[in-house]
Order: sequence, then structure tokens, then C-alpha cells
Amino acid sequence: MTIAVQPTRIVNAVNQEIRKFEKTDRDRIRKIATSTVTGYPRSDLQLVADLLTNYYIIYEPEHLLVAEVDGRVVGYLSGCFNGSRCRWIKGTRVIPKAIFGALVRGEIGWKEVRYLGSFIYVTIHSGLRNAPPSGYPAHFHINISEGWRGKGLGRKLATEFISMLEEAGVSGVHVRVRQNARRASRFFRSLGFTRENGYPILVAEEGKFRTSRSIIYKKKIDDSA
Repeated sequence: MTIAVQPTRIVNAVNQEIRKFEKTDRDRIRKIATSTVTGYPRSDLQLVADLLTNYYIIYEPEHLLVAEVDGRVVGYLSGCFNGSRCRWIKGTRVIPKAIFGALVRGEIGWKEVRYLGSFIYVTIHSGLRNAPPSGYPAHFHINISEGWRGKGLGRKLATEFISMLEEAGVSGVHVRVRQNARRASRFFRSLGFTRENGYPILVAEEGKFRTSRSIIYKKKIDDSA
């Protein structure tokens, strides 16, 4: 069930602002998602935007935060309180609908077919992990536009989301970081996250596909009080 939430101003700092998602933010968030994402085939950016943002915009907008600078959205945090619910809805509604839409547009080509086939192969043969770690059901992803990184916006987004988890009594939160993403790893460790383990993922780069690894970082919310 989606709970309607009135837009609420949360954090003000000079010309930076962290606030809850509003419907008018949708297109800007989708543009940021497609302009900064790596590891996906990019021939159909609408498909990429659907896969990355539709769950959070449609099914959990109350946990979607945006970062503004001088009134312009330059980043966002897509958050989820229940990873199992998210995985189920993505698998049964969001992903099939996104793929169907791409088929209707005629924009699923050979690259996308190869990616999906390779993704299924890696899932079957390498034990691709999708389930959240036990005791850490929440997750989030931060995406900041080029040119606005390193200015504290990611930390403010993460801090606000963790506060929301504390208020809701959620037991723990996890994030997934690409292997060798040292800056992201340092960022999450500075927020009190600890490394758990890695699992195989499939990435697309310059029209080719390869396997890589994603690392899980987790944080007990009870310990942050």
C-alpha cells in the first residue's frame, strides 16, 4: 500500500536543501538516473530510467528524497524500508512493465537481449544475490549529478534517510557498492556502515558485458541512537 505524503521541507543549509519527493521532480530524477548510471545497456534510456526509478516513484515515494541547490534538483536518494517487498514488486510489476514498454516502443535490441540473457546466466551459475541481509531490510541508493559531488549533499541525504529509519523503528539498512569503488566505500564507512560480503553482478561497458562484484555494507539502526 502506498501512503500519500504531503511534500515536507526537511533540511535547509544556505542554498542547499534536502526535501521529500514531489511529483514535479519525476522527470529531473529520471534524467539524473540515466545520465550517471553505469553498467546498463544505454540504447534505450527510457528503459533504464524505468528500471532504476519506477519502484521508488510509484510504490515508495514517501521514502524518496531530493537534493536542491538554488531551487534546482541536483541529486536524490531512492530509499526502501522493506527490501523483500521491493524485490517482489520489482520482479512482478516494475521490471515486466518496463520491458513490455520497451518492446512496444521497439527499443529492445540485440544489446538488451544479450544483457538479459547474460544476466540470467550469471544469476543461475554464480548465485547472484538479491535478498537483503537478515536484520537489515532497508536499502537506499544515492545519485548526485556531475559537478555537484563532494559538496556534502550525499551525506545530508543519507543522514536524513537514516533518521527516518530510526523514527520508524527499522532494524537495519544496507547498501550495495561496486567493487573497487573506493570513494563510495569510504563514504559509507564514515557513516558507520561495515562491510559484509560480495556477490557477482553483470555490467555492460562499451557494448560488451563482463562479470564484476558488488559489495554489501550494512548498518544497525539501533546502534546509531
